[in-house]
Amino acid sequence: MSIATISGFVTAALVLVGIALAVLIVSVGIAAVPFFTQNHRVRVARREPLFRYYSHLALN
Repeated sequence: MSIATISGFVTAALVLVGIALAVLIVSVGIAAVPFFTQNHRVRVARREPLFRYYSHLALN
């Protein structure tokens, strides 16, 4: 195996990992939007800061 072959393989692998990561980030973002919009009204009504509301939501 030559250096050029290894370099091409690494480049192709990094491109595929980058594409997979982008797809993952987009799908998590799409799934998170309804969750945050649903809880926004409750959080604003309670006048809680963002971090405190969601940390208590996760722990309860």
